[in-house]
Amino acid sequence: MKRCFIILLSLTLCACCLFCACSVGKKDADDGGRAVIEIGSDKVTYSEFRSVFDNYITYMQFYGQDPYSDLDSLESYQDWVTDVMTDDLVTLHQAEEVGFALNEEQEAEVQKLIDDGINEVYDELMKYAEEDFADDPSVPVETYFESLVYNESVYHTGEALGWEDYKTVYAENVRKSYLVTAYRDKVCEEFRPSEEYLKNWYDSAIESDKANYSESPEKYKTDTEYYEQNVGSDTENVYPITFAPSGYSRIMEIVCMPKGELPEDHANKLARMEEIKHEYAELAFEDALSGSDTNKAQMESLLDEYKSLKEATDSKYEEYLSEAADKIREAYEKLEQGADFKEVMLEYTEDTAVTGENGEGGCEAFREKGRLISLRYSSSDDWSKTVKAEFKKLSPGRYSMPFIDGGCWHIVFYASDEPSGEIPFEDVRDRIESSTAETLRDSMWESLLEEWKRDPELIIHQELIRTVGAEELKGSEE
Repeated sequence: MKRCFIILLSLTLCACCLFCACSVGKKDADDGGRAVIEIGSDKVTYSEFRSVFDNYITYMQFYGQDPYSDLDSLESYQDWVTDVMTDDLVTLHQAEEVGFALNEEQEAEVQKLIDDGINEVYDELMKYAEEDFADDPSVPVETYFESLVYNESVYHTGEALGWEDYKTVYAENVRKSYLVTAYRDKVCEEFRPSEEYLKNWYDSAIESDKANYSESPEKYKTDTEYYEQNVGSDTENVYPITFAPSGYSRIMEIVCMPKGELPEDHANKLARMEEIKHEYAELAFEDALSGSDTNKAQMESLLDEYKSLKEATDSKYEEYLSEAADKIREAYEKLEQGADFKEVMLEYTEDTAVTGENGEGGCEAFREKGRLISLRYSSSDDWSKTVKAEFKKLSPGRYSMPFIDGGCWHIVFYASDEPSGEIPFEDVRDRIESSTAETLRDSMWESLLEEWKRDPELIIHQELIRTVGAEELKGSEE
């Protein structure tokens, strides 16, 4: 299960879930303030642990993992909650030990989180209080509100609090949670991969990529373009390619798409034209086989119907494509006047994978170098036969005449041939560093957490943790 930074009190973690009716059992009420994890003056109470435990049960069950299914599953889940909450607690303790403080910008951000969260809590609790008041107006709405605050504070903190004290606890724990994340980010700033690490990664990647693309060169296009489209994003497994098979080139494309829609009966007419072809062929075959012209009149009628339908559909299709045709013609004229293909492409193409939408997004590599194309291999996301046929006519630095493919107008440009063989370490070093930085930081952070958790002051009360959820397990077994 992927580790996440859980807010130390689930008051802040589950503000929206916090307002459902909660039953506080006798044991929960008795043990609420007891520490289940502690280090120095910092601790996680039973109520805090139970709150996080309960809030994540739904997610676990949604993904088919029910901690209440058996004892092993329950203890595994208890251990996971213990682990993530211990990580947060020791991080908080370390931040306090070194005197880590938030800067002005962070202080403003955490204050906004506090204010927004408290307002949300108030609005939700008051909504439920007003519903109760509507059912029984003999009790003031404020009394209903304070009762809700009482129940929620006992459940989440182990203490019965009034609204003002509740807000104070809420604010303290939003700040603690923010401090944990901010301190982690600060510490991780210092984590940088060494040159040895980067070179070892490169050597391993070369060996793997060479074997992969020598055996299956058609994968190179898909893998490389996935990297080029996702580099710098949060997408996982985005790593630079270190070996290129031969037989690839780069192609740029101007695409102009039709506007509006074809008539509703257009598809029906096209379908009828296909039927006519089959009917005509069958009749012609019968006459050829019998050596007669028995079907001549019927064939002529079918031919007349086909011509009429073709004229109608061609006319509508030309009208449908007219705006795109005007646009591609204008782009072509600029190319003929000597304009740079890339500049014309960025002005006219409607391919959002290249340009993005509303000035944002798009792939920089597609804009600067073009996409990959090969006449040797067929990839899972390949170009159409029409585009490949047009590309085949070109030499590097040349562009095609406008042509129709897939209901759009196109012009393609032979940008370059893709260099094959090993990509030098110097060419991909920075990309390797950026691609592996997060994974390395996570690994180094985990190692640091393990070191901090060896602090003799850290105490985990396992026997108390094992009681969390035990009653629910017994109930399910019965």
